[in-house]
Amino acid sequence: MMHTTLLPWHAPFFAQWHAQPNRAHAYLLVAPEDTGGEALLHHLAASVLCEHPTKTHEPCHQCAGCNMLAAYSHPDLRVIRPSMLDINHPIEELRPEKPSKLITIDDVRELANMVNQTSHRGGTRVVLVYPAHKLNLNAANALLKTLEEPPPHTLFILLAHDVKQLLPTIVSRCQRVNLPAPATHDAVDYLTAHYGANPNWAHYLIQENGAVQRVAELHDTAYFKLQDAFVNELAHGKHMDALKLAEQFDKHIKDADKSRLAGEPHIVSMSTVMTWLQRWLHDALLVAQHVAEPRYYAAHASALNKLTTHAPETFVTRAHAWQYALSQEQRSSEHPLNNRTWLEKLLLQYTQLF
Repeated sequence: MMHTTLLPWHAPFFAQWHAQPNRAHAYLLVAPEDTGGEALLHHLAASVLCEHPTKTHEPCHQCAGCNMLAAYSHPDLRVIRPSMLDINHPIEELRPEKPSKLITIDDVRELANMVNQTSHRGGTRVVLVYPAHKLNLNAANALLKTLEEPPPHTLFILLAHDVKQLLPTIVSRCQRVNLPAPATHDAVDYLTAHYGANPNWAHYLIQENGAVQRVAELHDTAYFKLQDAFVNELAHGKHMDALKLAEQFDKHIKDADKSRLAGEPHIVSMSTVMTWLQRWLHDALLVAQHVAEPRYYAAHASALNKLTTHAPETFVTRAHAWQYALSQEQRSSEHPLNNRTWLEKLLLQYTQLF
């Protein structure tokens, strides 16, 4: 765990959290994806495990506790997350042999030795779980048992982006905190300070629903060019070559998977493509119903207007139904049996809306 940094939009919560007279044994932080929730969890852990924190509860980065955190070896910290996130871990021994996109029961079972012993440093033990909605059912039930009978001097901090995928009983055992996405101007200031001025920062943030960390990671990759290429094809409606587009993006997804294993940012997946499709459909419905201007793809307002103006009278009803179906399918998008077949099916269904 390297030195942690508190992002500006999380500073008010950090101060409020430390100002509490009594802490709960478990917290569930609900934050939009890629807005720095993971960094906040690690900063909270560092502030608790630091042996000489500052007056504002910041870790000192000099004590034995901070040094152990920097070396990924603090005995009173456990981080439970999908092993896929550790494929490029700085410590080679901690890289998984069989990476998983989910948190498994074996990951949770590793808590047993820690929570059944006294603290090695004589303070609080900290368990971080993120993203908590990636707990598979067995892992969720195992964690629930621990939360129902919490061991003394142990703090659990969970992070989730989609509470609906969590067991309600886990949610009820935690003190829930909803963290908003950063304001656009705060996110632009952050990106400018860390990556330099870019006239597209606000545009990228709108497209990515305020996911500032995602924009930071992907702004200098092919991600936004791929997204533009995809929505440019969607703008053709019923005249789009669905099979050709499916073939192209099946290849992009395979290439991205290989690059990820090599340590590069994961720029596109089946889930990513489905998200682009959902956002385009969302904008199409806004325009078709004369509710508002496009939210995600304002640059394509003219194409969306033309597309929906010439759509059948049943477009809105059918598009709403398909939007719901897409949201259900999105839950399985990380485990597709065949990306190309799935893409072909979805893109052909899209063309049939028009």
